Amino acid sequence: MTVPDSGDVPVSSADAFRRAALLASGLLALRESPRLKGLLRDLAHRAAVPIAGVSVIDGAFCWLPVTVGFDVERLPIADALCVDQDGLPGRILESDLLASPHFANHPMVTGPIAVRAFAAAPLRGLESVGLGTVFIADRVARADFIDRALPLVDHAADHIMAEASAPHHLRRVGRSTLDELEQLIREAMRSGDDALVTAIDRVLRTVLPLTGVRDV
Repeated sequence: MTVPDSGDVPVSSADAFRRAALLASGLLALRESPRLKGLLRDLAHRAAVPIAGVSVIDGAFCWLPVTVGFDVERLPIADALCVDQDGLPGRILESDLLASPHFANHPMVTGPIAVRAFAAAPLRGLESVGLGTVFIADRVARADFIDRALPLVDHAADHIMAEASAPHHLRRVGRSTLDELEQLIREAMRSGDDALVTAIDRVLRTVLPLTGVRDV
């Protein structure tokens, strides 16, 4: 399983709304597209790095549905480089992680993957909620990241979200997306969280015209 399981109940209102925005974004539908893998390979080539990928934040984990250069299914948020101190997707630039007191002992740096340089740009969904990141990494220090890396990942993030929200992607998963959004609404209703019910219903109503489904 390389994406959040829709059967897992979100652990908080913020997680539930993020999952709703993730479903509505079309990003999960895009993970099966050879085009996304191609975009990441092109990003890795342009940045001259061995590692590139897309991360998705859900609950206590950072999921890695599509990667180039390494094969990891998910990481605990505490072990992920692509989140800020609050565990949220962030715009990150580190040209030498070993030189940073905050990252020098990080498991992604000291462990077998041995990341030394890292850059990430957030992938944002409806209402600008952070869904995850697109990232690049190298196993050597990269002084050139300071000038080059962020424009590359920023451009890739915009491109990936444009691809994800393309009508043919959203229509392909229209019915299943709406079913899962309705399930999140039912869970919020059971928990008595009226504000969350309203927020997820707003997401559903926003994405409904794009799915090709006439009504719910």
